[in-house]
Amino acid sequence: MKDIKLLGKKILAEQSPVLFSYQPGEDWRHYWEPKSGTWSCENGYLIGEEKGNFGGILFSKEAYEGDVMFSFTIGTVLPATRDVNAVFCAKWDETTDYLGDSYVCGLNGWYEHKSGIERNIGYGSNLYSTTSLYQYKPGTEVRMTAGSIGGHTFMVVDDVLVSELLDPMPITGGHVGFSAYCTKLKIKDIEVRRITWEEFPQEYDPEF
Repeated sequence: MKDIKLLGKKILAEQSPVLFSYQPGEDWRHYWEPKSGTWSCENGYLIGEEKGNFGGILFSKEAYEGDVMFSFTIGTVLPATRDVNAVFCAKWDETTDYLGDSYVCGLNGWYEHKSGIERNIGYGSNLYSTTSLYQYKPGTEVRMTAGSIGGHTFMVVDDVLVSELLDPMPITGGHVGFSAYCTKLKIKDIEVRRITWEEFPQEYDPEF
């Protein structure tokens, strides 16, 4: 795993201690809680499916405090093509029985094949950082890492920083998990690390 360079911060990936490492198996319900949608384990993958226009959510049973990052291998199950999504710093809203204050990261989402990060605050207007420049090829597997350092959120796909969002009102702590939003996903090779990072001064030298 490579270091991740953010605005003003460098995540020291190999120095970030592993809190949880999991390969899906018959014991998956010991570690994961389906909140909505249909979830199962097949051939070494967590499989999530939701046909409606909302998220089929799977939460880790453990909640993590402090700054963590969440890595996993994920892809759509064809003919599903969209919303390769995960959640972190996530809470469940018992009053609405749906995703509450959380960060959502994803590929081929937001109805227009966009990739990025969304702060879902459970009410009112959410905060988004999205792009149409990254194009996910449906059916392929990618390695994603997402997390937050005090509200400085990020999503890395196959060692490339795809999205970065600075949240002025950070969500702290919570569960990690996945959101099969009107799609079908397969997931394996799951890991949670406590983030170790250092200041990363950045400035330009004259180039002409």
